[in-house]
Amino acid sequence: MAAFHLSTFAQNDKVINFLFPVKTDGIENKVTSVFGESRGDHFHNGMDIASTGEPVLAMAEGKILYSRFGEDDPFGEEFGTGNSVWLDHGNGTYSSYYHLKDGRLPGLLEERLVAGGEKIAYTGNTGHSSGAHLHFVLLKDFGKTIQDPMKVLPIVEDENPPVIGNLLIHQDEYKYSQVNDGDNINISRAFPVTVGIQDAGKKSGQRRGVSQIQVSLNGQLLKKASFSNLHYEKGEWKNSEGFPFSDLYFKDQYLVGNLDFRNGENVIKVLAWDFRQNLTEKTFTFYVNRIR
Repeated sequence: MAAFHLSTFAQNDKVINFLFPVKTDGIENKVTSVFGESRGDHFHNGMDIASTGEPVLAMAEGKILYSRFGEDDPFGEEFGTGNSVWLDHGNGTYSSYYHLKDGRLPGLLEERLVAGGEKIAYTGNTGHSSGAHLHFVLLKDFGKTIQDPMKVLPIVEDENPPVIGNLLIHQDEYKYSQVNDGDNINISRAFPVTVGIQDAGKKSGQRRGVSQIQVSLNGQLLKKASFSNLHYEKGEWKNSEGFPFSDLYFKDQYLVGNLDFRNGENVIKVLAWDFRQNLTEKTFTFYVNRIR
């Protein structure tokens, strides 16, 4: 059966030095997803590293809080997280490790202390996973806050800034129009406007999210949002500035806003930072004919 221990492990405010939880080469090419990305109707609450059959390491010293493997209930429904392990690092800080390879390592059913860097599993492809990888999560305040692991992990090299795509005006759930710099458009009312932003990092073709966005319309700031942490408030997860998922994403694009453009020239400016604070700016100037 799954092991779950109610733990109040304390470290007396000891500074926690976090390690990467996968022993792998070329980590800068294997970070496939970052914190705060869209997952259709919710935030990506952790970080993904492409890996198969490699050792999963405790990010820091901690006690085993929970572990669940398919062998605990072979005929039960598989959890989305697949095989998983949770550790308690003290003072309300937890880490969790998902999609682990079948086969619990010895000692994971015990309420014991593991050392930082100690092997606790192997990377796998269990649960709702489209390819072998480790999804790991870092939680604070006894699970009330989820933190971007990049804020505390060793530096991952990346000198390439994000790429800002085109603006989209969404007429309904399935129909949209693309707006390019210099376009002339006819519009009758306010519509949701989104922008595509992707960060490949050092490996071309990757489609990761960004750590911060800022958008303005005609010189007025519309939104400044970061993805450094999520906190649970009034039944939903919100980012650092208090935006819920529905205020930040629409159709898997970054939501600029529900905008009612003025007649004539309109200017939208978008800034995007990746997790290494590489910055990209893009300005869209277009002309609107208001239809009555």
